[in-house]
Amino acid sequence: MIRFFLLLSLLVNLGGLFTASGQILKDDAAKQLSAQALDKIYNFQFAEAKNLIAQLEKKYASHPVLPFFRAYLLSWERFPLDKNSPAFSQYDLYMQDAVKKAKILLEKGDEFFTLEGNFFLTMCYGLLALHEAESGDFMQSVGYGKKSYHYMKKGFGLEERYPDMHFATGLYRYYAVQYPETHPIAKPFMAFFPDGNKTRGLWHLARASSIAQFSHTEAKIYLLVIYAKYEQNFLQMVSYTQQLVSRYPQNPFFWVKHCEALAFVGRFAEAELYLAQFQGRTENLYRSARNFILGVVQEKYYKSDDKAAQFYQNVVNAGKYDKRYTIDYFAFAYAGLARIADRRGQIESAKKYYKEAQKITEYESLKAEIEAYLKKKGQ
Repeated sequence: MIRFFLLLSLLVNLGGLFTASGQILKDDAAKQLSAQALDKIYNFQFAEAKNLIAQLEKKYASHPVLPFFRAYLLSWERFPLDKNSPAFSQYDLYMQDAVKKAKILLEKGDEFFTLEGNFFLTMCYGLLALHEAESGDFMQSVGYGKKSYHYMKKGFGLEERYPDMHFATGLYRYYAVQYPETHPIAKPFMAFFPDGNKTRGLWHLARASSIAQFSHTEAKIYLLVIYAKYEQNFLQMVSYTQQLVSRYPQNPFFWVKHCEALAFVGRFAEAELYLAQFQGRTENLYRSARNFILGVVQEKYYKSDDKAAQFYQNVVNAGKYDKRYTIDYFAFAYAGLARIADRRGQIESAKKYYKEAQKITEYESLKAEIEAYLKKKGQ
C-alpha cells in the first residue's frame, strides 16, 4: 500500500515546486535560476547546480526551496541514495528543515503562501515516506504517506492555472486505477480516495511532459515507466528515453533506461553500443542493468545462449534485489534463464525460473509470457 501513497505524494517530483509560489512565482530571475539548477542536477553537473542554489540563497534564505533543492541534489548526487549511507543523515536534515519552513508559510494565511506550503509539505513527506518504506519501516512510511496526500489533494483542479499540476493530477488519476490492479490487497483502501482514470491520467502526464515548466522531466520519467510496465508500449518508452538522454547526456540512469528501451524494441546493436555511457559506474544498479542488457543482446541478437545465461546468472547471483531499481532486472534475468532452459529441454528448470520471475514482476508483457508458458506446460 505504501507504494501507492508514494505515488500520490509525487515521490521525487519537483513538479509544482514553484507553480503556486507566492514570492518566487513573481520573481522571473529566481524562476530562471531554479530551472537552470534543475537542469544541472538532472545532467549530473552538481557543482554548477550548487552555485545556482547558492545564488538563490541570497534572496530566499528562509524559504523551503533551499533545503528541498539541496536534498534533491543530494539524492541525485548519491543516486541511488541508501538510507543506511552516511549521506542520508544530511539528506534527512535538509528535508526536516524544508518541512519546518513550509509550515511557517502555511501560518502566513495568504493564499499563495498556503498553496506553496502545501506543495513543499506534499513533496517532503512523500520523500520521507519513500525512504522509510525502502528501509522496511512500514508504519512510519504510511504515516508520512498519509500526511503527504493530505496536502497534495488541495492542488487538484488547478491544472489550467498552474500547468505543472498536470503532473500530480496525472499520477493520481493513473495510479488510482493501476495500483490496485497490480496490488489487489490495496482495493479496500481505495474507497477512501477519489476515482481514477488511466486514459485521463496519461493525458495529464503527457501535457506535463510538454508544457510544464518544472515537472516536464519527471513526467517523462514516469511515462516511460508506465508505458514499459503497464501499457506494453515500448516504442513510446523509447520516445521518452530518447528525449531524456538528448537533453541530459551526462545522466547515467537515463542511459540505463534508454538501453533497456532499445533492447525491448529489438534495437540490440544500439543498446550494446550505449552501454558505454555508464560503463564506469560500479553501483549495483548499473552492474545489474549492464548484465541484464548484455544477456538480452547475447540471447536475441548474437543467439548465444551460453553467454546470455552467464550474464543473466550474474544478475540473480548479485544477492538480494533492491525494490527500487534492480527488482525488474532479476525478473527479466529469471525469464531469460527460463527461455534458455526450455531450449535446452530442461522443462522443470524453465518452470522454476519463470515462477521466480512471476513472483516479482509488474511488467504486463512478462506476465503474459510467463502465463502462456506455464499454461502450455500444464501449470
